[in-house]
Formats: sequence, structure tokens, C-alpha cells
Amino acid sequence: MAEPHSRLTRAILILIPIGGILIALIALELLYRLVKNSAPPVLWSDRPIGYFLPDQATSLQDGPTKPKERDTFRIAVVGDSFTFGPNMQFDDTFSKRLERFLNLNTSAKKVEVLNRGFSGFSTAQEVDVVKQALVDSADLIVLEITLNDGEAHLLSREEKKALFEASYLEWKFFKMWSSLEFVLSRLHNSQSHKAYIHYHSKFFKEPASFAIFDDAIGKIQKAAASLSVPVVAMVFPMFDFPFDESYPLADVHEIIAKSLASHGIKTLDLRGAYTHIPAARLQVIPGVDSHPNEIANRIAAERLLAFLANNKLVPEESVPIRIYPQRRAIQTRRTSAAQVWKHSLKPLEELDFSRPVKRARRRNAN
Repeated sequence: MAEPHSRLTRAILILIPIGGILIALIALELLYRLVKNSAPPVLWSDRPIGYFLPDQATSLQDGPTKPKERDTFRIAVVGDSFTFGPNMQFDDTFSKRLERFLNLNTSAKKVEVLNRGFSGFSTAQEVDVVKQALVDSADLIVLEITLNDGEAHLLSREEKKALFEASYLEWKFFKMWSSLEFVLSRLHNSQSHKAYIHYHSKFFKEPASFAIFDDAIGKIQKAAASLSVPVVAMVFPMFDFPFDESYPLADVHEIIAKSLASHGIKTLDLRGAYTHIPAARLQVIPGVDSHPNEIANRIAAERLLAFLANNKLVPEESVPIRIYPQRRAIQTRRTSAAQVWKHSLKPLEELDFSRPVKRARRRNAN
């Protein structure tokens, strides 16, 4: 039979490290809360406080389609939320910026660019949107593609939570032990990051879902070709990753490009347009909503304008001709428009900023 003092000694030897661990955890929790509470609160937002729309609009999308007027060139941009433009004024979307660019020449015919973006739509759902745009006398279809366009249906809130969120992090227990919640959330973010990449890859790598996407592309091309209306595609990257060699979805872009090429659709891939630009500068709400913001949409509109001009898909007289290398109060000689369109389609890493773009002859000067 063990002596009482020996049992007490063993108990103390067990309790000392346990007590040390508890004290260390309490100290860690207090330190974490101190650091967390010392961070200055976010007191600003650059999002609109209201969204201005045409007085005839029946939704947050573009206004109702009116019969096309004479001497008007109509472009229909069909896509999902990247086209729709959440958390932005609707005339800051790339479609409306493109419309402004193409109406700068007063002697040219009017150009309409209709925003036909529906949040959550997949390419398969956009087939009917394209057909309606053709009924509305579109002269050109721009099909915007996001890397989740292979989805069979719009994900519900519950489905998104099951895929990317951890329900256990909502337990009340973590309200008391916030440092543990922080550690577990970082671990979950790592797993969620991998799941996010897999989710946006599988639609184009799994035969069944890819067949749905590829079939929809074929239907869109066939419907437009029956009316001799050209279709072009514009592929957006995901704004959750660095735009450099570590971008994890480059292979998906290649799969999409091959599918579009097989149907004879010319494609503008925008990934190169954002090379080395920090993702937070391009997100509509950094760290919260990674849809492209006004800056990303403006870049997309500039690249799309160059793409359409290079491929002669818009009236030549509508392509802006008054182009300057810098915006200054005292205007200098104009830049050659052809050189601008040529350079605009190059990835940023291929441009040589040490050499100015070739200028037009002096007869083009103001």
C-alpha cells in the first residue's frame, strides 16, 4: 500500500504541468484579446450608399430593352455576377465603360452595350439569355465566363456553407476561447483554400460537368451563327489569388480556351491583364467579397475594347481615335491608336515601360 505522502507527491507532480499549461493558455488568451482589441476599428467604406438606375429599370440590372434604333450597333454582354457587378454603380461595370468608350466619336453611329449579367447563372443557363439577346437584335454577343460556370445550378446558402465553411467555428464555446477559435480558423482557411481551388477546377476536369459546359458553348455559337451574329468570349480570373506564376487555376483557363476554340469562338483571357496587381486592390470589398471592383472592371473594359478593335468586331468609326499617353491639363500629341490596341492585349510583364509608345505624326496633334 502506497504511503499517503507518496500519493500526494504524485498528484502534485501531475497537477503542476497541468496548471502550467492552463496558466499558459490563459496568458495566451489574454494576450490575443489585448492585441485584437488594440487594432483600430474599420470606420470607413468606399461602397455606394445608394445605387442609381434608369427610371424605367425593373431590377438592379440594365434597363428594359427597347427596339433598336436605326444607325445603332448593339452589343449584348451575357454573363454571371462578374458581368452584373455587385456592390458597384451599374455604370461602373465593364459593359457600361465599354459603351462610353465606343461613343466618344461624335460622327460615329451610336453603340449600345447591354448588361445581361445574372448573378449565379452558369453557361448552360445563359443559352436562353443569348437567344433573347438575338431576338433583341444584338449585333455582337460578348460571353463573359467565370471559372464556376460549369455549376449545374445556383448554390444555396446551405450548400456554400457545407463546401467552404466550418459550422463548429460558430459554437458559443469559441466566444469564450477566441484564441483557439483563431488557430482553428487559420487551419480551416488552409483546407478551405484547397477546397476552393478543387471546386473551381472540377467542373472542367470532370467529364460529366465539362460536357454540360461545352454543349452550352456549342448551342450559343449555333444560335448566333444562324443569324450571322459573331460571338466572342471573355474569361475572368478569380480575384482570390496572386496574379503571378503561383496562380493555381491556369490549367482551367487553358481547358476553357480549348473548348471555345473548338467552337470557333475568339477568346480574350483577362488573367494577364492583372499580372502582379495585388488582389485586394481589385476586389470590390477586400477580404470579404472578391468580385472585381471598379478598377478591375475598367481594366477589363480597356482590354475588351482593344480586343474588339483588333478583331474588327465593332464599327471602325466607333473606335476612339483621340488617345494620349498621359492625362494632362496641356494636351500633347496623340498616341497612335493602332499601337495602343496592339500593346493593350499584351500581358503586363511583356511591356517595356522604359520606351514610350510610338506617337502619331504631327498632323494628328491638336
